[in-house]
Amino acid sequence: MTGRERINSILNKRPVDRLSWTTIVDGATLNNLPYDMKGMSVVDFYRYIGCDIFSLNCWGMPYGFSSPSFILPDYVKVNYREDKGNAIHELQTPDYILTRIHRNSHPIKYPVTSLKEVKIYREIWDNAQFLDQDDSQIYAKANEIIGEDGIITRFWGPSTIPKLLEEDMGVENFYYLLNDHPKDMEALINTIHQRELKAFEILAQGPCDVIILCENTSTFYISPDVYCKYNGPHVRDFVEICHSKGKIAIIHMCGHVKNILHQIKDTGLDGIHALTPPPTGDTPWELALDVLGEELIIIGVLDPTIFILGKLDDVALALDELYTPRLRRSNFILCPAADGISVPIERFQAVSNWMNQNTKEKMKCQK
Repeated sequence: MTGRERINSILNKRPVDRLSWTTIVDGATLNNLPYDMKGMSVVDFYRYIGCDIFSLNCWGMPYGFSSPSFILPDYVKVNYREDKGNAIHELQTPDYILTRIHRNSHPIKYPVTSLKEVKIYREIWDNAQFLDQDDSQIYAKANEIIGEDGIITRFWGPSTIPKLLEEDMGVENFYYLLNDHPKDMEALINTIHQRELKAFEILAQGPCDVIILCENTSTFYISPDVYCKYNGPHVRDFVEICHSKGKIAIIHMCGHVKNILHQIKDTGLDGIHALTPPPTGDTPWELALDVLGEELIIIGVLDPTIFILGKLDDVALALDELYTPRLRRSNFILCPAADGISVPIERFQAVSNWMNQNTKEKMKCQK
């Protein structure tokens, strides 16, 4: 099988010829490759280590998807500037300015921190819209680059609740405002979600067969009650819209999700991307199968304590233990992720060597 055939078989819950693995790297790793590999592109690196390519958007390529595009109302002016290492982003209305400040890509000031700002932000969203753009040519170009070595997925998000928690309010402001002003907060949440329903429809009509909603879900900042009341139903809407167009709906959940697996099941999702076991995450892959069912698609992160911090020789030993007969039968893709951090190529080669030694002949438990 080619990488594309193998991944598509897993996503459509059909037998494959061997175990599948992928990865994700960026400049942090590529810029520290050995001298004879300097200048290697992301896609060329994937081919070099021999993994299947499960591309998120056009990761590492010189272009990207633009649909759906977010259009602010005409009366909002966007200002951007940098000051002493801070990236300052302003939404300026005729009467007020909502200010977001980032340092090294991390938020140090959120734009919505008060009831007044909740109401202003709701009005902005009430007059904003998502518009469809034609991404078919970009998709064709990306597919041509990847060829038969893998697939292109659409990676988009987050939805309303993680957006407010991660980008717009922060955890403390979100929960204080939700407790003190529930009606105003629910009005804001409902307004944003109604706009995002259009975005979900545009995504589902796009060229990619697999759509991944990037939620970064974790009970470290989303309580089970909030997930059950708001976030879960929003994800369910996303899944149902994707399914209505025959698309595969996968949710990126890279945090602690063990205690909301039953609520996650209610969303009807096809799979989880970046599901991470302990100690970095809290959800063993087989536990997810226990709750969500054997048909669940899992793109499972090889825990960083093994892949990045552990002894190199222990990578193969860990994979021997992790790849139980049940997991070998499941719809599973291993993903030792390395985005944002420099990982020596020997780490990827250790995974590749183990995978090459566990091909069809050594797979005792086939589908």
